[in-house]
Amino acid sequence: MAEQPAPIDVGAILAEIRDGIRQRRAPGLSDQANEPRLSDVDLKRLLAEVEATRVVSVHWPLHGETLPQKVIATLNKVVRRYLRWYINPIAEQQNAANDAIVRTLHGVVTTIDEQRAEIALLRARVVELERERQA
Repeated sequence: MAEQPAPIDVGAILAEIRDGIRQRRAPGLSDQANEPRLSDVDLKRLLAEVEATRVVSVHWPLHGETLPQKVIATLNKVVRRYLRWYINPIAEQQNAANDAIVRTLHGVVTTIDEQRAEIALLRARVVELERERQA
């Protein structure tokens, strides 16, 4: 004969989940205690790094110190002029994409700042409501 599986106690499982949520919401504990989090300073620093490398330039200086280096630099300048029609549109597309990415990142960082402020207000309100409930 096959054994019947033990019945699942849904109420007990829900109670465990509720207890876990209450423990996470306990004052002094962070909701994201186990998750890595970038500070505001780190976000601003990383955003500044992205901003500094936003523009791609196809016109790097070409120069040489010895005669062979000067000849090679001159040849490279000529080749660059003849390929300008091909290379410049690619660089313009990349710069447009980089600009869109940087603007998006600025919006994301602003949104994160606003959400952090809102979370702080909500946490303060939760603490206030819990104090009122206990009183």
